[in-house]
Amino acid sequence: MPITQVSVFLDNHPGSLFETMSQLDKNKIKVFALSIADAGEFGLVRLITEEPEKTTRLLEDAEFNLAKSKKNTEVTATFISEENTLSKITKILGDGGINIEYAYSSAVHLDGKVALILRPSNVEQAEQMLTANGVAVLSLGEIKKYFQ
Repeated sequence: MPITQVSVFLDNHPGSLFETMSQLDKNKIKVFALSIADAGEFGLVRLITEEPEKTTRLLEDAEFNLAKSKKNTEVTATFISEENTLSKITKILGDGGINIEYAYSSAVHLDGKVALILRPSNVEQAEQMLTANGVAVLSLGEIKKYFQ
């Protein structure tokens, strides 16, 4: 099941990330994963939060510009481990014709495993392939549980 990601366009200047994060802190929303991509005059911040719908509403109410295309809102997550290495995960997807459009790690760590956030070209198909090959796909509920 895809995880909802919140993607925010920010002006590329000192303090803009603070403005976003302070909105989440004021509302006690935990951030499990964060990615920042530079695009010249602006940046794109991608977030996995404990409450993506509430996060979206809060940031929109504060007049932040959110990226709402499916590419920017649906991702999948898995743990990288000794058994399920990054090379194994990428081979499964590559052999299945699935492109990884972007990826980033999260703050979720468990017994030496790191959660990896992936945006594959086809989220549902990627999750099916990973599961069929013994790679567990994480739900938002599982990420919340491991983040405590």
